[in-house]
Amino acid sequence: MEDFLKSTQTEGPIAADTIDLMPYVKALINARWLLLTAMIISAVFTAMMVYSKPYMYLSSVAVSVVNTEDPGGVSPDDRRASEVLTLVEHGFALGSTLDNYKAVMKARLVSRDFTMLFLNEFNVYRLFYPQHWDDENSEWLADFTPDRGESFTRFRDEVRLLEHDEDTDILSVGMRWHDPVIARDMANSYVAIFNEFIRNRTLKEVSRKQEFLYEELRRSEILELQKSIYRLIEAQRAIAMLASARRDYALEVIDPAARAYKSFNMSRKRRVLLGGITGLLLGIFGVMGLTLLRGLSATYNVYQHPLRAMPVANGSPKDANTGEP
Repeated sequence: MEDFLKSTQTEGPIAADTIDLMPYVKALINARWLLLTAMIISAVFTAMMVYSKPYMYLSSVAVSVVNTEDPGGVSPDDRRASEVLTLVEHGFALGSTLDNYKAVMKARLVSRDFTMLFLNEFNVYRLFYPQHWDDENSEWLADFTPDRGESFTRFRDEVRLLEHDEDTDILSVGMRWHDPVIARDMANSYVAIFNEFIRNRTLKEVSRKQEFLYEELRRSEILELQKSIYRLIEAQRAIAMLASARRDYALEVIDPAARAYKSFNMSRKRRVLLGGITGLLLGIFGVMGLTLLRGLSATYNVYQHPLRAMPVANGSPKDANTGEP
């Protein structure tokens, strides 16, 4: 008995350091039909998923943020006025220009305010709820009202894609949709509507400033102050003319969006193949893990009950206390 316990103590570390791969190979061979079934089921399930969803197409338009610091070549900096008035003129005429102007324009491009405006202008709701939209009459069926909050979230997460190239400082405004024509039109319209959005915003700001300047001009009796106000009015008129005459006012289109002829998704056959391989690998890992657990359980039982591992004499084990079979 003592010799057996010593043998188990000395041979234990050696057995632990020895890796026997045959139990795993045997388990995989015995579970070959189960693994094949798992691969087929996974492939069929993947096929049901991928064939139930249409291909998605991406159309992008490359744009550059236009620098609007130059108000049409008219600068309010005139040294005939005092330095204080010159600084005021600069801040009044070009007060909307910020050091992070491009970052601000990029933020406005994806802002909720403009996004909701685009959803209304392009009527993206009809694309999200086609079953409730009547194409012939261009109206909603049964007085249906689309969920604007859900539409905004879906458009932000699933449709719109904005990328910025740090090296070239070029923005790429992309739209993802299962119809390549709609994706192309949506991308081009998004930039065009944004230019109109910024143009109208600028014209409203100019109009508000002009009203204020004319009011101050009527109140002022100082000649130098009147000259300064006239220069400000001239600068505001130049800004308004520039905003009205320039087509690409806020974003200059470098490369308009074109119809995509190839989906950016992986092909369905490849996805089905990957699904089948994934199921096979999961089955292999499951079988190997179960075999490992069984081996650990058997080893634990040997160390927990070492008497059960005594050699068999005359074809039957002996009881440890009586020595009888």
